[in-house]
Amino acid sequence: MKTVNSLSGGKTSSYIAMNYPADIEIFALCCIDSHNAGKYIDKKVLQMVNDKLQKYCSHYPEFVATSEDHKVLKVMFELEQQIGREIIWLRGIGWEEMIKLKKAIPNQAKRFCTTILKMNPIFEYLYKYHELPVKMRIGYRYDEAERAERLNNWFKFAYKCEWQDKSCRWLNRWKEIQWRIGEFPLIEDKITHYQIKQYWEGRGIDFPKDSNCLNCFWKAEEQLRKNFKTSPPVMFWAGIMEDMQGNTFKNKMNLWQIKKLPVQLDFFYGTGSGCQAGFCTD
Repeated sequence: MKTVNSLSGGKTSSYIAMNYPADIEIFALCCIDSHNAGKYIDKKVLQMVNDKLQKYCSHYPEFVATSEDHKVLKVMFELEQQIGREIIWLRGIGWEEMIKLKKAIPNQAKRFCTTILKMNPIFEYLYKYHELPVKMRIGYRYDEAERAERLNNWFKFAYKCEWQDKSCRWLNRWKEIQWRIGEFPLIEDKITHYQIKQYWEGRGIDFPKDSNCLNCFWKAEEQLRKNFKTSPPVMFWAGIMEDMQGNTFKNKMNLWQIKKLPVQLDFFYGTGSGCQAGFCTD
């Protein structure tokens, strides 16, 4: 059974890559197909990312932007150099297509974004090229052990599409398989956030201050407000997506209302997300 390290570009999953080598190092990038959101991404980095994605994801649009801090792109290239092993880059459909498909903005009531943007491309790659199930290392630390209890190791997917004459439409035939066995080396070895923070000091990788999608509904309003200041192209794009769809990421406030809030200097930023799918970790 092959081992897989699920990487997010944050300090925790990168720590796993450095200290727990796997047969497959894998990274799924959440993509925005709007050029405006990628305003500050260096052209050379854009080309390097597209070269990576071309290997397994050439059937998806050319990469132009990400909903994550664009620092994550350089982090993944630098991490690959430090571990001395290839990191597989993957992507699925972009944010705009996902919102159009689901007719909704992801929020706590409709948590489809991680499945579509991260889990689907990783499953698709492993299903095509490797035998399932795999042992997948997830970046849950000892200080967040409760997240491991909710991990789902089964995946439901359409394996056949049949034409229905009477209604003149295609019908998907579904099946569910166990595609992974979750492993939590940081919980087993009692590794906490403090130890990981100490580990990365002086190692030369400039990690994003806030990990995962900058517009994520799991993040506190204070963090979203901070992200307007540090990554305006992504946050303005997210606000426009709310306007176009007519839904919001947060239940009580839209992003434009959050933008008007004062920046709280005493807020503990960079907490990442609270997603339980095992792909959005620090």
